[in-house]
Amino acid sequence: MQKLTLVFLLSLELSSESGQQPSPSPHHNGAELREMRLSLLMEIEKRKQAEEALDNMQSQWQRIRQELALAGLSLPACPDDVPESDQPSDVNPVEEICQQIYLARFVSESIGRGIAKAEAEIEMEAQVEAKNFEIARLLDRLHYYEAVNRELSQWNQEVIGEIFVKCSKVLLVNLLIYFQLVLLVE
Repeated sequence: MQKLTLVFLLSLELSSESGQQPSPSPHHNGAELREMRLSLLMEIEKRKQAEEALDNMQSQWQRIRQELALAGLSLPACPDDVPESDQPSDVNPVEEICQQIYLARFVSESIGRGIAKAEAEIEMEAQVEAKNFEIARLLDRLHYYEAVNRELSQWNQEVIGEIFVKCSKVLLVNLLIYFQLVLLVE
């Protein structure tokens, strides 16, 4: 659209210039036309290059926007695409991106700390569970030893009782024998 407008304006300028001035000579007029045509072609070439550069810049801007969007950052639309009246004058895209990066880092670090804390809690829960299992096993052994100790103590008391009865019988028999011997000796 810009190319057509430029060509149209240049053709109007040429036609208006040629209408205002008397044509001195056909040779001079032809040279002037060739010069104007050459400068017009050069201007068109410059415009093409500028448009290509603008297109490249816009496509790079869009690629950067897409890459930043994947990282969770938003870059404003290409400044050439947005009319001046729509752009706030106090918004600096670089400052906005810096703020977004700062916020993303803050959120990332918070999430990292949360994940680390959760992993530590899981590890601690596993260790507590292992210790609880070990304590339960030791308590079972303690109860077993207490039961064995009670049985052995009871068995010891029974054995001591039996020994006491046997010793009492032996002592009684020995006393009887002693008294009989004493009676016999007298």
